[in-house]
Amino acid sequence: MSKVALVIPARLGSTRLARKALADIEGQAMVVRVAERASRVRHVDRVLVATDSEEIQKIVEKAGYEVRMSPESLRSGTERVAYVAESLKEEIIINLQGDEPLMAPEAVEAALDPVLRGGEKMGSAFTRFRDWEEVLQPSNVKVLTNLAGHAIYFSRSAIPFRQNPLADSELLESPFFGKHLGLYVYQRDFLLEFPKWDPPLIEKSESLEQLRALFHGVKIGMGRTEYGSISVDTQEDLDRARAAFRAETGN
Repeated sequence: MSKVALVIPARLGSTRLARKALADIEGQAMVVRVAERASRVRHVDRVLVATDSEEIQKIVEKAGYEVRMSPESLRSGTERVAYVAESLKEEIIINLQGDEPLMAPEAVEAALDPVLRGGEKMGSAFTRFRDWEEVLQPSNVKVLTNLAGHAIYFSRSAIPFRQNPLADSELLESPFFGKHLGLYVYQRDFLLEFPKWDPPLIEKSESLEQLRALFHGVKIGMGRTEYGSISVDTQEDLDRARAAFRAETGN
């Protein structure tokens, strides 16, 4: 079986929430909480944090996790992961963002399965929406899949458009529609090429880089999971993540 490395990109210069990678979650930096979750994912041989910050490096290493430094000039988490992957020998690379402190190990495993077992170049995961109000929020990315479990399209809009009178429940309960979770799995060779491709119009419009893969005809295997997550982009997100972490750990 192929070797798997899980890389957590984390930078200090976030825009909407200053220094969010080091935001405290019950006595530990958020990026360390992500690494703790990552270390529980099955089939992962190595966990690393990729950062441009010596401050993050010191805190992560103090917590006992491996760190690789990367240039500050890199434009995205994917570029940061690809930069680190150039020096790795593992054949499969997981990109788990440093602002996902509540991502369940089972969700990561669902994203890994299409690549590790199915041989896809790229994989990710999705879960069900709880209600239609969640669907309407642009911050929640929607995904439609085909019968084979490959992504058809991702959007911030409430897709598919309902020309016919379908009930909310028909979409919410469909196994081919759901909320995209912000993690990716790549065959290493594909990951090293992917950031070199120019963003197409659909990616520029939606600001979703996975659409670049679809535009180039790359199949994205989507693992379905009952587990969700709370991505931290704002102070409100951070407050929700802290409350959920306390509830989960019983503190």
